[in-house]
Amino acid sequence: MVLEQEIPRFSAWIGPALLSFLLAASLVALFAAAATWLVQAVASGPLEAGDRVYRGVRTALGDFAGIATGRVWALARLAVQESLRRNVLVALAVFAVVILFAGWFLDPANVDPGRLYLGFILGATNLLVCTVTLLLAVFSLPADIKSKAIQTVATKPVRTGEIVLGRIIGFTLVGTGLLLVMGLVGWAFVVRSVSHTHELLKTSVREVLDGDGNPAGFQGRTSAERGHRHFVSLDAAGGGRAETFRGHRHAITARQDGEGLAFEVGPPQGILEARRPLRGRLVFLDRQGKPAEKGISVGAEWTYRQYIEGGTASAAVWTFEGLSERDFSGGLPLEMTIRVFRTYKGTITEGIHGTLQVRNPSTQLRSEAFPIVAREHTIDEFWIPRTMNTVLADGRTQQADLFTDFVSDGRLEIWLQCLEPAQYYGVAQADFYLRAGDGSFAVNYAKSCLGIWFAMLIVISLGVMFSTFLSTPVALVASLAVLLIGQFREFIARLFASQVTGDSTIAPGGGPIESLYRIVTQTSITLELDPTPAVQVMKLTDTVLLAPMRVAAGLFPSLSALGTSDFVASGFDIPGDLLAAHAAETLAFVAAFCIAGALCLRAREVAS
Repeated sequence: MVLEQEIPRFSAWIGPALLSFLLAASLVALFAAAATWLVQAVASGPLEAGDRVYRGVRTALGDFAGIATGRVWALARLAVQESLRRNVLVALAVFAVVILFAGWFLDPANVDPGRLYLGFILGATNLLVCTVTLLLAVFSLPADIKSKAIQTVATKPVRTGEIVLGRIIGFTLVGTGLLLVMGLVGWAFVVRSVSHTHELLKTSVREVLDGDGNPAGFQGRTSAERGHRHFVSLDAAGGGRAETFRGHRHAITARQDGEGLAFEVGPPQGILEARRPLRGRLVFLDRQGKPAEKGISVGAEWTYRQYIEGGTASAAVWTFEGLSERDFSGGLPLEMTIRVFRTYKGTITEGIHGTLQVRNPSTQLRSEAFPIVAREHTIDEFWIPRTMNTVLADGRTQQADLFTDFVSDGRLEIWLQCLEPAQYYGVAQADFYLRAGDGSFAVNYAKSCLGIWFAMLIVISLGVMFSTFLSTPVALVASLAVLLIGQFREFIARLFASQVTGDSTIAPGGGPIESLYRIVTQTSITLELDPTPAVQVMKLTDTVLLAPMRVAAGLFPSLSALGTSDFVASGFDIPGDLLAAHAAETLAFVAAFCIAGALCLRAREVAS
């Protein structure tokens, strides 16, 4: 899960990444030179082959050094005109049809409408833009070569590198225009689709009195809208907000009319946000309160979340670091997502009760338990106050300060426990975080579109490279094959790490030979194999086979790794370090594909 991964600082990431890129580029260049020499040696002899390879490399380097921006821009404009002649703007009409039908088939009463609409719009935009630009890239050069139109350009003082670069830039301009229009329309569609309000009628509100019989506020329920209602709790003046439900809430104001107070419910808050979380590290305690590697399994196939048992000493403990009084002077805004597993129904309309506690990781000083109620499919908010009661050894309580008494060297523990016996809380490390700030949703949406632009740029460069030496159908298949292999890059990396470390939880099932053995013997991937000599040999062989696969996987671009729609759909701000890393990776692939395409086009001698 993208939100679970630790995102390194760009300054720490770029060094190792640059070394890996240079190593991979050197290996590919040596392999290509060796293969070229071998082919030439068969025809002309080894010495003549070496001389041809040397002269070819020297000429290519001079070709790249003499690239002129004026000629590149002229070729880019030709590529734009060619794209318009191919009726590329039809893609906008297709997108408009998709938007129109989306309003019919997307359920506005979904438990998480923001994720639903954002995931659909960003996915549709990504698919359309990348598909259209890939078709433009693989059709362009082969069509010109077949019609001999390329000779008109190649016989002029134009270098092959300029032809390839001009095509890439031209198609990028076309794709950027398409992405800009689709992005703006998609943003307006999402904002309009999730916007709604409720009514709070006087008949749905009752007055609440304090112990002396004086008015203390109001409680009630809003009208039903989009398949849900909100409970409301207002102050004596009639102001407040509706309870958070399905990931959002509404502000409520009151005004005087001729018959008393009238309530107005504002637009939804919390659906389209860009939170900046401060995450902690999660550990579990078992039923006896002892440290455990993981929580309790309730039989769910997806093991991302582990569970703690209610009515026992079982707990989930998050340790937060880097807390300072300057950043959180008023207290800690805690946000949490808690899943519930019921062994009996109980009162199904109510949540499961539990507690939160704040503890000092050094002195073990703990606060009094704060009651909470966990509900499904919502992000619960809890404000940890600056001053709270602490429980002493003799059972007495006294007031303590959050930063003076509980935070130790910027570290703080937050304990979660379930109170109801035979009920379970399910949590993952990313489910608890401190809200360190907020960004702009519009800017965050633009950042996600920038990720689509990176993917589009790689697709264009890949298609242009293959089109320099392959026909249109073969270039299209080759491009799709490379992109498909790239989708498994992260899995191959995890599988190799699992084989090297011996930790099967990273990627269960083993390598190719072990997987084949499990299929034949119908052995579940969750079961560890007995460490017999045959199994040890099998695992060692898998490690040897996976090593070159791990190296080769890094040569294929992964479009899914460039995607950031999960951040936007989940309401989290996309970190700048992640965008910088994606930009550097995109630039590396585009440069490599551009150089390879120019060399291949030069070898074809299209002007002859």
